[in-house]
Amino acid sequence: MNTWRKTVCFFLSFLIIFSSFSLLCYGTEKEAPSMDRAASVWFYHLETETLVLSKNENVNVGAGSSVKIMAGLLFCESLKDRLHEDIYITDEIVDQMPGLLGHSLHIGVGDMTTVDQLLYAALCGSYNDAFYILGIVTAGSIDAFLELMNERAREIGMDSSSFLDLTGMKSGSRTTATDMARLMLVAYENELYMERCNAESFSFSSVKIQKTVYNRNALLCSYETQKYYNKHCNGMSAGSTTADGNCVLTVAKHDLDTYVCVVLGAEESENVEYGYRIVNNLLDWAIDTYAYIPVISPETEICTLPVTVSDMVSEIPVRTDETVYAWLPKGIQVGTEIKYNLRLLDTSLEAPVSVGDFVGYVAIVYGDRVLGTVKLYAMADAERSAVASTLADIQNIMKNRVFVAGLLFFVLAMTAWIVSECLISRHRKHKWDKYFSGKMELSEDILKTKGPKDRKDRF
Repeated sequence: MNTWRKTVCFFLSFLIIFSSFSLLCYGTEKEAPSMDRAASVWFYHLETETLVLSKNENVNVGAGSSVKIMAGLLFCESLKDRLHEDIYITDEIVDQMPGLLGHSLHIGVGDMTTVDQLLYAALCGSYNDAFYILGIVTAGSIDAFLELMNERAREIGMDSSSFLDLTGMKSGSRTTATDMARLMLVAYENELYMERCNAESFSFSSVKIQKTVYNRNALLCSYETQKYYNKHCNGMSAGSTTADGNCVLTVAKHDLDTYVCVVLGAEESENVEYGYRIVNNLLDWAIDTYAYIPVISPETEICTLPVTVSDMVSEIPVRTDETVYAWLPKGIQVGTEIKYNLRLLDTSLEAPVSVGDFVGYVAIVYGDRVLGTVKLYAMADAERSAVASTLADIQNIMKNRVFVAGLLFFVLAMTAWIVSECLISRHRKHKWDKYFSGKMELSEDILKTKGPKDRKDRF
């Protein structure tokens, strides 16, 4: 019996501890992943134009293999109408290539292929010799193509970037995470570029070479290693150089969300390429942490407005007729962390009022960000009262400045006229009293009326 009781108590204690732990974890925002092993990071949510996380995003760092995005974009912009054009590998082309090629197709003099085959080799296979050949085909020489790269950078607004090489094998190219993000947003809109750099594999064909090429970006292809593969990632570039470290740049999509991620100058050890690891950690964290949350809806109680000139309704609820979603941390408290700033047409409503009458706006605010602004409407009817209407009309008349000024002028004029009349009357009385102040006493005989005889005798 004692054993049974101990077992039950232990089970109940476990349930209580587990429940408490679950309640503690629920609604708590997951800690952002570390970016310590990278020189510069830029992590952006495209739909809401939100910079989610960053590190030294405006610090000038070595561009490394990220320069391939600019080169690839220019290939797609310049050669889109020449994809099926044959390219002959001549001595002139080979002589312009640098001695150190790194990852290479080893395509040589006398070989022939097409522009599109080389485009796949460059953007999917990340072959350096394919980049140099396409640069020469595009601009006539590698130096001329570098001028095009720097000119395009200025057009995009990459004011802190400069390119000295097409592949990153030659050190000296400089950029910032913010600049690279600007470039990626342009490249993301180029359908040809995204299609080629996002290909998992392709069959390369030239006169002398026939081979299956797999995408060198481990986020997109698990042929070489599976530990960094991410099904949400789409294209862009990944690579490492001794001078500038591990650079991984990608666009990822999950449901309705699009993320742009730039990791420059990441560390690299024998077993870990930290650029890939940081990208995957950022994406996992964002997917777990953020969601589209309804921040206002027709059911949201915004406020009530008092109603005048109505003896049946004293106030009317005010709401919106639409639902607004915002990309925010899960579990955020609407009303506590989400605020509503009202801008009403008036502080009260005068009857008659009908359902749907426009009454103002509400701004939805999170921290220092305005998430949106929507219209507000009356949610009830209010009839106008005849008695209250009359009283209101009188009040309105009394509030009318012209009427008040006219009435005041009339009162002042009447007051002035009355005072004037009183003063004049008083002055006349004073003069009259003064004139007769010395009058004689008349005898009674003089005051008696005389008859006709008396008047006849006088003549």
